[in-house]
Amino acid sequence: MSVKHLYLMAVVASMGCASGGTSGSNPTGSRKANTLTLDEIATAHADVTTAYDAVARLRPNWMASHGVTSTMGGGTDTEYATVFVDGQPYGGIESLRAIPVYHVSEFRYYNITEAGAKYGLRAGSSGVIEVTMNLQSRL
Repeated sequence: MSVKHLYLMAVVASMGCASGGTSGSNPTGSRKANTLTLDEIATAHADVTTAYDAVARLRPNWMASHGVTSTMGGGTDTEYATVFVDGQPYGGIESLRAIPVYHVSEFRYYNITEAGAKYGLRAGSSGVIEVTMNLQSRL
């Protein structure tokens, strides 16, 4: 057997053993690490009333401290994610307590790099939790 055939067989064998990770199958259902939907909250039987409670229960890592960073003005930026509602700055992580969870259609978390790309300097230095309200609550 030539080296050429041996190499070809090795490539085919390694491709056959490769994981099909991009097929879209998710053993935990439709759960995504950076997204939380109202359907998922309902499916999880999460007995929560505020947006803060939903995120704290189902995506607690979004609420983790990312450390205090200093700014050029001598002050400090927040160590927790900033909250945006429908694309507009809303407040700090505690502001989620003022949002009834049934008014929300989706939460999405952006790390510091993604948040900076989407929101610029308004995103702060610790990421963003973006809240998309459902249409009924906007009226």
